[in-house]
Amino acid sequence: MVPVKKSGMIDRWVKKHLVLYTGATSHPFILSIRDGTIDFSSFKRWLGQDYIFVREFVPFTASVLLKASKNSDDSSDMEVILSGLASLSDEISWFKQEAAKWDVPLSDVIVHKSNQNYCRFLESLMVPELEYSVVVTALWAIETVYQESFFPLPGR
Repeated sequence: MVPVKKSGMIDRWVKKHLVLYTGATSHPFILSIRDGTIDFSSFKRWLGQDYIFVREFVPFTASVLLKASKNSDDSSDMEVILSGLASLSDEISWFKQEAAKWDVPLSDVIVHKSNQNYCRFLESLMVPELEYSVVVTALWAIETVYQESFFPLPGR
């Protein structure tokens, strides 16, 4: 029997935004992490930049949680977002441990322009005027691309 491929929300979203999705999930840097060929200086640079991004991602995620508490019809939304915040706390701790191990002074990291732009984008999503459906979709898209970049599904 031939397995039937399901076409869920993620699959439809990936097809619609295939060029952007492929660029984000198949960047040479991401591929070098996956296959273990990453250059040490690139790893150290990534460690500092991703630490900064995650620190900026926390208030964004908290703002989504706040909107969920007021606007979500699904009671599990708050629980899922709250567990995501707890994971971000663990992630920040991991960055600090790795930075200490690899001699990356996180307080001295100079934010790259692309990271500044991404952090500004997150800030733009925290304005009160944006509806919950918009910000929770952005949170979902960011997390989907991140997870599938580092842990790709078979066949993608």
